[in-house]
This record gives sequence, structure tokens and C-alpha cells, in this order.
Amino acid sequence: MSSRRKRLLGRLTRGARSFLLTTAGEHIWIVDTLDFDQSLVGKNVIVDGVPTAKDRIQADWIGHI
Repeated sequence: MSSRRKRLLGRLTRGARSFLLTTAGEHIWIVDTLDFDQSLVGKNVIVDGVPTAKDRIQADWIGHI
């Protein structure tokens, strides 16, 4: 997987075992992160990080749009 950074926009939700980001194009990303503002769950956010698989991103930062 490329180590190129990505900035994704979408709705952040809580899945069974991880957080999920659903983009406007209905692509679902699994978001791996250590710590972020839990009040962002259920809201539209920006996720900035490095993709670690086709549908997974290691987020360095999650914030409001």
C-alpha cells in the first residue's frame, strides 16, 4: 500500500469493532485511530492519514468539516 497521505471527507460512524467513514460516493473506509473527539461520531468529518489497505486508513487527525 502507498504511504501517500489522504484526506477523506464523510460521515463517521461506529461499527461493531471499529470506526467507519462513509464518503459521498458511498465508499466505506475502516478508520484506525488511537484517540479523537468521540463527539464527532455520527457527524460529517475530515479524516487525515495514511491508507494501510484498500479500504482502511490510519488516521492521524479527525476533525469537523
